[in-house]
Amino acid sequence: MADTIITPQDPADIGSGVIRRNHKPALSLSIDEEHVARVVFDLPDEKVNKFAASVVRELNELIDLLIKRTDVRILVFSSAKKDVFIAGADIKEITNITISADALGKARAGQQAFQRWSELPFPTLAVIDGACLGGGLEFAMACTYRLVTDAEKTSLGLPEVSLGIIPGWGGTQRLPRLVGPMQALEMILQSKQVNGPKALKIGLADACVARAFLDVEAPALIARILARDRLEALTSGRKPEGTSRLLEQNPFGRMLLWKQARSQLGKKARGMPAPFKALEVVRQTYGGALEAGLVREAEGFAEVAPTPECKCLIDCFFASEALRKADRAPGADGATLAEINQVAVLGAGVMGGGIAWLFADKGIPVRVKDIGWEAVAKAFHTAADYNNQLVKIRKLKPQEVGLRMARITGAIDYQGFQHCDLVVEAVVENLEIKKKVLAEVEAQVSDTCLIVSNTSSLSITEMATALKHPERFVGMHFFNPVNRMPLIEVIAGPQTSPQAVQAVAALARRLGKTAVVVKDCPGFLVNRILLPYMVEAAWMLQEGGDVLAIDAAIRSFGMPMGPFTLTDAVGIDVGTKVANVLAQGYGERMQVAPVLDVIAHDFKLLGAKAKKGFYIEDAKGRKSLNGDITLAVKKVRDQRRIAPRDIQADEILDRCLLIMVNEAARCLEEGIVAKPAFLDLAMVMGTGFPPQKGGPLHYADQLGLKTVIERLNRLHLRFGARFKPAALLVAKSQRGERFFPPNQPIA
Repeated sequence: MADTIITPQDPADIGSGVIRRNHKPALSLSIDEEHVARVVFDLPDEKVNKFAASVVRELNELIDLLIKRTDVRILVFSSAKKDVFIAGADIKEITNITISADALGKARAGQQAFQRWSELPFPTLAVIDGACLGGGLEFAMACTYRLVTDAEKTSLGLPEVSLGIIPGWGGTQRLPRLVGPMQALEMILQSKQVNGPKALKIGLADACVARAFLDVEAPALIARILARDRLEALTSGRKPEGTSRLLEQNPFGRMLLWKQARSQLGKKARGMPAPFKALEVVRQTYGGALEAGLVREAEGFAEVAPTPECKCLIDCFFASEALRKADRAPGADGATLAEINQVAVLGAGVMGGGIAWLFADKGIPVRVKDIGWEAVAKAFHTAADYNNQLVKIRKLKPQEVGLRMARITGAIDYQGFQHCDLVVEAVVENLEIKKKVLAEVEAQVSDTCLIVSNTSSLSITEMATALKHPERFVGMHFFNPVNRMPLIEVIAGPQTSPQAVQAVAALARRLGKTAVVVKDCPGFLVNRILLPYMVEAAWMLQEGGDVLAIDAAIRSFGMPMGPFTLTDAVGIDVGTKVANVLAQGYGERMQVAPVLDVIAHDFKLLGAKAKKGFYIEDAKGRKSLNGDITLAVKKVRDQRRIAPRDIQADEILDRCLLIMVNEAARCLEEGIVAKPAFLDLAMVMGTGFPPQKGGPLHYADQLGLKTVIERLNRLHLRFGARFKPAALLVAKSQRGERFFPPNQPIA
């Protein structure tokens, strides 16, 4: 028996409900005079509750104790952690799985413990106030009843596929039985979470109460259960409702449901095996016996848990957690963070309007300034559009839109700026204009106000020369569209104070974004690595490559879109301008393909914003190749006497991906970002690099650095300086090292 397990030391203790133990356990049991047993989960020395192997063993020994009881009428299971019921399984234990047999054993151990819990000889009630995810929800579903609160932090879900695995402790079996296969597939395949009221509506919960009245409502529900009063009404919500029943209750409907789900995965899963495996398990087991379904679920879990895709996705998760906990920048120890309660945005374009919306959405009043009221109005239109999108997908109630819009005010002068805690400069991407605006705003704000620039590539160091107090100036690169992109680059100039960097990074996290702190350099981190990839696609187009074939090859790798579709989305004019900024900063290895300048300047193609770029978009949103691109390419080939050649998919992948790997290694060499894991996460979140491949440095490890060097050397001989292997890659290859050594913490 493990030291952490609750163990009765004396028969008298059992009757009294007092349990002695050798060591502080995760699960504590008490039994009151009404014979109501209460188990409280409070994992020692952890901020959240999670199911590690030791906790599963403790749970089993607790069950051994409980099944001997004859006096318990009901058991209530709750959490001692604030805003957390159970966050899930201990993910660190999944990283150690290398063979299917280990995965199968872990899955079966959890399943069997939860099944034993479900078979206790008295009803069990899970009181869920906070996050109930993964293994936590699987355990809650093994309880007889579930009571949830309507608190903002209460969320129920099975996010396993986002980590490259499938629910392995009964989730694929119990969730469809409770809410029906359609709702279950939505939650499992999309890692979708539901709040308390939604959980009640779909039948996942049996009651939903306000957190403030939990102490009153929980005893009332317990009394109803004990009295067997209106239990049928209590559980009737578990039956699937609405039109989904037409699909779920007949074989032909279910066949259509499975087909539709697989079709949607084909568009969204981007080569990730876990969602397909989860769908397969639900399809094969729905309507069958529970035990047989659990066995198949465990087998499915064992098939995906040891895969490289799973390890990469888990690495992304740990890197994200590490960044979220990175509350202090180097040198900022003991610093008091600036309180940011009022902000302003200079520039009311699409980006400025998006940034204003983001602050207002998170409850921060924001003032938007531009040179005219017509320009200011555009920011309001952008914010209103984002809110309407949320209303359309039912993420926001119509009555809440007015409150958010009321947090945004407009101005054509600096009135009110003296009360701001932070000002975001988001004017046109022109260095001299930005410097002029920054100098103006510094004269209008308080001495404690932070000033940040939303720039995608311009020098923070150079902009700081316009300021009297450069120590409070920080780069804050929001990605477009602001409402969807999860990343913010926080750029520290050489004179920026650590306290300012820390405050801006903390603000980014408050806005719900992932903040990656980087040093100032042309392109910073993400664009410095991404632009060479986009430009390399243009070089190949110029040499004879095909737009459709190049885009298709990159999509087959797992990117959400090909480089030409991406260039259209960014804007051909914007992308070419940034590429030329990088060429000025890095010289020959960042030289821009001439065809890009011809497309942008001679043919004046703008991309998706004008519905005409590499692709043309018609009135119905359908895209086709733009004939002007063929003319532009021909013009360049004729001028430079280029004989076009076929370019195969393997060359496309090597040239586009290895040029990113090479530049990523240079960023590490120069200390632009602190850790390889942070770099890879930035590329996943900022560019859509396939998360199941982990990022460019994970990809290099998967290929093997020796192979990467060999391929780069061949490309270097053919195409010049842009493929010369980075010194860090060469050194690591020679030493037989990896960017991510096995069995070492990711961040």
